[in-house]
Amino acid sequence: MRIPSPSRFPWSGRGILAALAWLAPAGLAPAAPVFDRAANLIVFIGDGMGLEHVVAGHCHKGAPLCFEEWPASALVGTGSASGLTDSAAAATAIATGVQVYNGVVSVADPGDSGDLQTVLEYFQGKGKRTGLVTTDYLTGATPAAFAAHAASRYDTDVITNGYLARTRPNILYGGGGIDAAAAAEAGYQVLSNSAGMAALDTASATNVCGRFADGAMPYEYDGLGEAPHLWEMTSNALAVLGNGPAGFFLMVEDSGLDLASHANHTPRMVQEMRAFDAAVQAALDWATNRTDTLILVTGDHETGGLVVTNDNGAGADPGVEWTSTGHTAVDIGCWAWGAGAGYVGGAMAHTNLHHAIVAASLFQSGCEVSIDTPTNLSMTWRASSGEVFRVETTDDIVSPAWQPLGVVTAAADTFTIIDSDVGTATQRFYRAVSLP
Repeated sequence: MRIPSPSRFPWSGRGILAALAWLAPAGLAPAAPVFDRAANLIVFIGDGMGLEHVVAGHCHKGAPLCFEEWPASALVGTGSASGLTDSAAAATAIATGVQVYNGVVSVADPGDSGDLQTVLEYFQGKGKRTGLVTTDYLTGATPAAFAAHAASRYDTDVITNGYLARTRPNILYGGGGIDAAAAAEAGYQVLSNSAGMAALDTASATNVCGRFADGAMPYEYDGLGEAPHLWEMTSNALAVLGNGPAGFFLMVEDSGLDLASHANHTPRMVQEMRAFDAAVQAALDWATNRTDTLILVTGDHETGGLVVTNDNGAGADPGVEWTSTGHTAVDIGCWAWGAGAGYVGGAMAHTNLHHAIVAASLFQSGCEVSIDTPTNLSMTWRASSGEVFRVETTDDIVSPAWQPLGVVTAAADTFTIIDSDVGTATQRFYRAVSLP
């Protein structure tokens, strides 16, 4: 698996910077980058997934998991304000960029206990559709941290009310925790099995609640009955969310990994890893020909102190040793593909993942550049009509001093800005920052 050394991309805690267009020295035309600013953001969280869990899945598959060899990857520290993290604090760190005590769901504790804006809420404010997919209770700690605010992860009534009356994600797929009648009364189309999900008119659906179990969803190893696979929920969610004109944010969690690891149940853990890999592959298949999508794969913490001792070949469970039945402080992995993937690298904290997700949506990573005269450089950037950008420039990307070049409101799906003072520059870097 590709996990770079911590020195590759050191994170200092400062704001994330991006070189988005480049005036090459000696009059050479800059190369066009592959990806644009991320309009669609998909975050996969393997609950309890450490690096050895990924190794175990690799062994059983007989090949790398689909995300293992993505070029952007990082080691992630998982501590909370309590020390060794739980899922609520870990998910809150990713969702809000703030470290909190264990058990807290996206409120400032330590602090004034006020609500912390989540990345889902941030993107809703940008007009994006949003969704949560989990194999846990719908009100479980990980999905809750993205779309609710509660002093305790066990305040399920508060969490449910946050979903249905406040944040109202377009997609809520998972197990129990939300009453079907309450979801229907709140305007959600309610599904109860894979057949109903397959029959959903994804072109017209806007708010859908899939309640596919009374509790947590079954383990893949034990058979799902009438419930859908995680990859099926992911694909269906993408079909609904992809119809939004401004893009979307989707969080997908496999919670069975954590439960199986607490129990040191190797066959269940391995099958959950394979299911998680299939779900990521479904998103990758959806996004492969797009340049406007970020897929980020990570865990929330490691569970079980897992060590893989022997590869027994494809289709067979690997030999393993479990050293714990709880969470551990071992660093976990993060892998990223697509627009803004370069914000993931080196040694990061959970809170940095939040900033990377937001930055991928803010900073344009590609534009068309033409040198009109010896002193004029024209840049055309993609945008949404009415969106406001501040374009900035610097001559030094190692120690950048970004200077404003202008503020532009896009009148259509592109905007053009001209730097009329490049005649003496040997190199110059540009970025376009979307303003609130």
